[in-house]
Amino acid sequence: MELEAITTETQLCAVFMLEFNSLPGWTCHPEAAGFDVLVVHEDGRQIGVEAKLALNAKVADQILPSMGDEFYGRPGPDHRLVIVSKISDASEGIRKMLEHLGVRVLVASKYSRVKGCSHGFSIDSELFSPEKHMPRWGYSNRMFDWWPTERCRVPSVVTSLPAGVPSPIRLTPWKESALRVIAQMRQQGFITAKQIASYGIGVTAWTQAPGSKPGWLARGTSRGQWIETEHMPAFDKQHPDVYALAVAEVAAKALEPLELTS
Repeated sequence: MELEAITTETQLCAVFMLEFNSLPGWTCHPEAAGFDVLVVHEDGRQIGVEAKLALNAKVADQILPSMGDEFYGRPGPDHRLVIVSKISDASEGIRKMLEHLGVRVLVASKYSRVKGCSHGFSIDSELFSPEKHMPRWGYSNRMFDWWPTERCRVPSVVTSLPAGVPSPIRLTPWKESALRVIAQMRQQGFITAKQIASYGIGVTAWTQAPGSKPGWLARGTSRGQWIETEHMPAFDKQHPDVYALAVAEVAAKALEPLELTS
């Protein structure tokens, strides 16, 4: 049976993540830290990945850091990688440019296996074999180390979000904090501005709606208390696994014994 071609970036990312997750110590986080995939090793090492069906200038713009990122010490991964389904004669120059700039480019290939044909990237041999052996003829195909001052923030859990989708729903650090706010609000029946701020996010978005939009929260029965309204975005439905973790954290914190101060 003929193996169907990869026709979407989501399929491309799924093939990539399935293969990379099979390597010891590595975990793929879809739609994390501004990348289609953020791959994280248990020792902290990170690879930021962007996917495109065909290599073009747009993905070069997406994978390279913005001007000034290094100067301002913005978080970034140790390595940067682009995955594509094919390389044409017209895009070969873009691959050469990216690899000169420190970005590896991997192309999906078809492989014949005992269980049939499948797509793959030969990640172990393509990315990690060059690290284990001396380069031949003075040429090294090792991944360039961008040596960021600070690495990307890793999501607290591996989400089930698909990677490489248009207008993706991303799990950002702000949204992780927002989920903790929602969990605490529902656990105690209200939230205060001080409690919202304690999670490191601004209070205005919750209590003061911009323009004519309805607010997420409404004033509670007691002064200083805010309660949920039907206008609250469904962050918990977007990220049910992360919300479940937030609920567990809030419940565990509520059971902690109070510390007496003198």
